[in-house]
Amino acid sequence: MDENEKRAWEIADGKTDQILARFKTVIGVNTVVPPGLNYDTLVDLLEPEFTRLGFETERVVIPDELIADIPLPLQGPRVNLVARRSIGKEPVTIYAHMDVVPIEEGWQHDPFGAELDDGKIYGRGTADMKGSIASLLTAIEVMDEAGVEPNYDLIVCLCTDEEIGGYPGIWHLAKNGYVQGHMLCLEGGQDPQIGLASAGSVDVTITTIGKSCHSGSNYLGVNSIDAMLPIMNELATLKKDVENRESTVLGVPNEKAPSQYMTPMFNFAIIGAGVKSNIVPATCSLLINRRYIPEETYENVTEEILEAVERGKAKSNALDVKVDFFRVYPAMKMEEGPHMRKMMEALQLVQGYRSDQFTGAGSSGSTDMANVQQELGWGDIPFCGPGREGSRAHGADEFVYLDDVKAHMKELIHYLAF
Repeated sequence: MDENEKRAWEIADGKTDQILARFKTVIGVNTVVPPGLNYDTLVDLLEPEFTRLGFETERVVIPDELIADIPLPLQGPRVNLVARRSIGKEPVTIYAHMDVVPIEEGWQHDPFGAELDDGKIYGRGTADMKGSIASLLTAIEVMDEAGVEPNYDLIVCLCTDEEIGGYPGIWHLAKNGYVQGHMLCLEGGQDPQIGLASAGSVDVTITTIGKSCHSGSNYLGVNSIDAMLPIMNELATLKKDVENRESTVLGVPNEKAPSQYMTPMFNFAIIGAGVKSNIVPATCSLLINRRYIPEETYENVTEEILEAVERGKAKSNALDVKVDFFRVYPAMKMEEGPHMRKMMEALQLVQGYRSDQFTGAGSSGSTDMANVQQELGWGDIPFCGPGREGSRAHGADEFVYLDDVKAHMKELIHYLAF
């Protein structure tokens, strides 16, 4: 190992207090989306950190009209932070999102506390993915203290609304020229896995319109739940067909998975109707989440759902049927390239993995990196963060290991400077 890198790693190992302080800063601001409040509050805290490290900063606010069609109760400005430090080298864009998913029941630790307990830092966003902002800032600080100069001009994009899709901040930045060089995504983990694809995602809301009346005279009305049943039957038939399909991309290994390859998902997610037992319900709504593989297109996915609804509608007594689509994210397929291989090298060096331990797979999750690929055509985007498969991302008591945060810092130092 290079002596300068060895020195940087030694400094990184001594940064426990700084790591914990930064975790408390980023985890302590409630950026749950929806509604997505407090992006500006978090930027207020982080912008001075980047300025102190020699970055020029710019706040990019998403215009309200570009998010007006997102069918969620959003509040507050969508403030993205772009920080640049340039010395005339090839740029790399380093990405993290600032939003987190809602807090559910079952937490034993303060979800906004960043509490260190038995070597684990707990809190919403520690793994997905605000914790990586803390490790990035500390890694840059370490490089400066060690006198290590990055091989790239650094462009850091801290962005909004990844957890809801539609029009995430990084897509807006990619559309407007802020994303340059190549992308390094600080999402992911310390396991020896290579992300080669991700699923597209679309939410479909189907509403049957009936006519309310007294349930003791139900023949005077139209029960919207009854009207939904033939449509659901057709959709259930489509679901069986959809979930028998396979991608050419291997899926994340799991003994419960239907195939070793990525498969589409068709989920009946939310259904609602009625206000009281003695009233025939006038409307019934059904929300479907459809995950589609890279071989499928958004256009084909929506078309076959519309066709199934039409078949069900022909058997339904609904007075009207409405169908609304919300395109969360497109699907993405990547190829292992020099940037992915460099990150694999970093993980091998830090975690001691052998090259034959790495597995390449596609995720059934969706990501805003698909928007970046759609906009810029990039197919070699390395993912690496401080979490692990068992870090409970999106779950109660989400956590990362303190040692893995330090490992992530060392991987970033190696990737960026050696």
